[in-house]
Amino acid sequence: MGQYHMVYNLDKKEFIHPHHIENGLKQYEQVGAINSTSTALFALLSNSNNRGGGDFPRHHMLGRWAGDRVVIQGDYAKPEDSGYQTPEQLEQYTDISKEVFDMINTIAKQY
Repeated sequence: MGQYHMVYNLDKKEFIHPHHIENGLKQYEQVGAINSTSTALFALLSNSNNRGGGDFPRHHMLGRWAGDRVVIQGDYAKPEDSGYQTPEQLEQYTDISKEVFDMINTIAKQY
């Protein structure tokens, strides 16, 4: 079947659920398109937004995760994996996918 991956912010205890931003759960299903998990992650981690041509359009989520520790963990993850989070830890995280979906749609409209 394959491994399913999710993006977790270890500092803010937030996550992005790929299905909630219209992506698949496998790694290859989350990269490449302008409205992908990889675009969302790049926008969330960027720390110098709106300073020149070619930057993403203004959005309150841009840079939200800049400087934070982030892990992409699959459902086959093991405790010895770097950054591993237990299922009990992950239950405490907040899903910010709705806001992220809005952000990547704003980005996509520019291009």
